[in-house]
Amino acid sequence: MAKSTDDLVREINELRTEMKQMRELLNMLFTIVVDQEEGDEEEYGFPMLSQDISRLNN
Repeated sequence: MAKSTDDLVREINELRTEMKQMRELLNMLFTIVVDQEEGDEEEYGFPMLSQDISRLNN
């Protein structure tokens, strides 16, 4: 069954909206993962790295 131009335009607009929502969801998930990884670094710390930094500052 052939779709009219109006139907195709409506469907394209709906798909664009869905893609935008999916992109926003992916951005939120990415932000959560990055924040969680940063929190892990702070929680465990990197003593060797902090020693290297203090040596470079002297």
